[in-house]
Amino acid sequence: MVYTKKHMHYLRAQNEILVRLDRGEKLIESLNQLAVKENLQAAWLQGLGGAESAELGFYDLETQQYNWQAFRDLMEITSLQGNLAWADNQPKWHIHGTLSGRDYRATGGHVKELVVGGTCELRLHLFEDTLLKRKVDATTGLQLLDLS
Repeated sequence: MVYTKKHMHYLRAQNEILVRLDRGEKLIESLNQLAVKENLQAAWLQGLGGAESAELGFYDLETQQYNWQAFRDLMEITSLQGNLAWADNQPKWHIHGTLSGRDYRATGGHVKELVVGGTCELRLHLFEDTLLKRKVDATTGLQLLDLS
């Protein structure tokens, strides 16, 4: 497939940002750039659209590791849910996604990365007066929200 890589489009209004990603753009990479550029402190994310590929994970509590699986087919993004916090001075997006293929069967998991198909439309609700951070939880091995 040959296409021109475009750049993320977004509109910021009060405590919301609407984002449109175009074909070929990477979800997490684009969101990291937005978080830094707009100095986002914390956010909640919802989204939908299409993907041409994705890497999803399932976290195994016993091994405290993600099992990753790559999907290299066109899929509908039926739902993206997630949030933004910071760790080691870097934005950390925790996003889960549900995707469906040509067979209309859904699959989902933790989104490591996703390459946009036709488009991906996102709504970010911002928490502008709160800097959310993550810290490692010894019990699960996960970087959990630090709400203390």
